[in-house]
Amino acid sequence: MIMKKGVRLLLAIFISTLALNLGLGIFTIIYGELGLAGTSRESLISFYAADSGVECVLFWDIKEQAFSTSTTSAINCAGSSHTVGGSSLSTFNLSLPNNSCARVRVQKTGSETIVTSLGENISCGLTGPRTVQRGLEVKY
Repeated sequence: MIMKKGVRLLLAIFISTLALNLGLGIFTIIYGELGLAGTSRESLISFYAADSGVECVLFWDIKEQAFSTSTTSAINCAGSSHTVGGSSLSTFNLSLPNNSCARVRVQKTGSETIVTSLGENISCGLTGPRTVQRGLEVKY
């Protein structure tokens, strides 16, 4: 009789340990997936910020020829004004409404224009340990 009680206790401890290990394993997988989902979200914010910078330049350069190497122009993107043109290289930072930033560089070389836009998931001028940067480059 004492032997049966000991086996039951041992079996209960074994089953409890197995359930605890299974629960910890599932928790570890879920925690890792949540981290990946957060990084994906920040990456998308950065990508769309970079895309906004490119779209701003394309609109003002193609429609208004604002990035002329001979004259300066004022452009307005996302509610902020920037003076561009007047040389073969123009740079500006585009602060976007969702607290993201695009660092835009436009270089005119002869008949080619190179637009480089680096989007970040945080506001312009800030740094942080979880800053994600995505970039787009367009040549035309």
